[in-house]
Amino acid sequence: MLRVIIGCLLAPFFISCTGSDKAGVRSKERDIVINNPTIDSELTLLMRKMYDDADSIKQSIKNNTGNITEEFIAELELVHTATPSDPKLNNPAFTAFNELLITEAKALKNQKEGKVEGFNRLVNKCIDCHKTFCPGPIPRIKKLKI
Repeated sequence: MLRVIIGCLLAPFFISCTGSDKAGVRSKERDIVINNPTIDSELTLLMRKMYDDADSIKQSIKNNTGNITEEFIAELELVHTATPSDPKLNNPAFTAFNELLITEAKALKNQKEGKVEGFNRLVNKCIDCHKTFCPGPIPRIKKLKI
C-alpha cells in the first residue's frame, strides 16, 4: 500500500520532467520531418478518386458494357505532377512507372477483345508501382482484379 501512495506522489514529478526543449524552444541540432497522416496530399486524393473510378471501370468491363475512359487516362497523366505526401516521390523511377501505366491504359482503351486481361494488366502495373513507393494500399488495389 505504501508503494502505491509513493508512486502516486512521484508520478506527477516524472510526468512533468519529460517533455520538450527548454521554454518550448525548438532544438536546432535536430531536424525532424513529420508527415502528418491526417492531411491528405494532392496525390493521395487523386489516387483515391482513381480507385473509385477504376472500380466503376471494372464493373463496366466485367458486365461487357464499357471500357476504360479518357477521363481515367487523363487522371493517370496527372499522377506524376500531383503533389505527394513525401517530396522524395518526385523522381525518375516514379515518372517511369506512371508512363507505363499510361501506356497500358491507352492500350486497353484501344482493345476490342481481351479487356478483362488488359484491365488486370493495368491493375498489376498499379501494384508494381505501389510495391516500390507506397505498399499500404496494395491489398485494396488487388481487389480491383477481375
